[in-house]
Amino acid sequence: MADMRVELAGLKLANPVLLASGILDSTPGILARMADSGAGALVTKSISLEPRPGYAGPTVAEVAPGTWLNAMGLPNPGLAEFLDEFDLQGGLVPVIPNLVADTPEDFGKLAAGVAGAGAKLAEINLSCPHPRAGWSGLLTAQDPAAAATATAAAAAHLPVIAKLSPDVADIGAIAVACAEAGAAAVSAINTMPALDIDTELERPVLGNAFGGLSGPALLPIGLRCVLKAVRALRDAGHAMPVIGIGGISSGDDAAKYILCGAQAVQVGTSLGGNPERLGEIAAELGGWMERKGYATLDAFRGNALEWLP
Repeated sequence: MADMRVELAGLKLANPVLLASGILDSTPGILARMADSGAGALVTKSISLEPRPGYAGPTVAEVAPGTWLNAMGLPNPGLAEFLDEFDLQGGLVPVIPNLVADTPEDFGKLAAGVAGAGAKLAEINLSCPHPRAGWSGLLTAQDPAAAATATAAAAAHLPVIAKLSPDVADIGAIAVACAEAGAAAVSAINTMPALDIDTELERPVLGNAFGGLSGPALLPIGLRCVLKAVRALRDAGHAMPVIGIGGISSGDDAAKYILCGAQAVQVGTSLGGNPERLGEIAAELGGWMERKGYATLDAFRGNALEWLP
């Protein structure tokens, strides 16, 4: 049997298939079900210091088979209520809180809060594609200096994963900036900024107009971004792991990310119709490894990079 154990920023995981933020993670009960389904780790919904109500609907639309556009507005109860509700240290599967803030100072406060509650690792959301502030300015993940400042503020309190955007000229430069600011890992990618129009109503399909595109169409974009981030980090002398996200719906998809150098993967949209799919993807990855004769993840991680000039 293939050994799928992996270490991520000090956490020892049974397998490299993680639940992505924003999907099936809104209550402790749902997280427990996802843990039972076979997750290597669980990333929570995005948490801010103060409660956020989210955007007016419609907040989600299927724009092509299996391809979704969403702009939820990061609704959440705020840090204090989140910490009252979620156990960050007692579960059998590690829980990784996802943190979102508008300033480095707030990222620092959030990181200190979850670290005090027992979290060993947090993901910082530098790349949500549809905040109103992003309509006229850069996202944090689009500016290497801003990404580094936010990363350093959070990393002062616990190891952090910096979640990156595909909507950048050079994602490798952003990954290196986060590494040099103290990130323990980067995850790539967040959803792709997008827009769709209802031709009958002659208006955007989402209440917020702009949203994030997810689903199978995102897979080739995610693979490209992960590969570029891995290469840039290696070229800069950083051994920091990269977590692949985007369009994963099978064990083969997960294998593609690891072949591009990813340490682990996160799965989101494909779980919408079948929460048990997470464990099935992990099992399919193990079956692929056995068929290919790979005893460990390290045996094939990054193999696709050998084909690049």
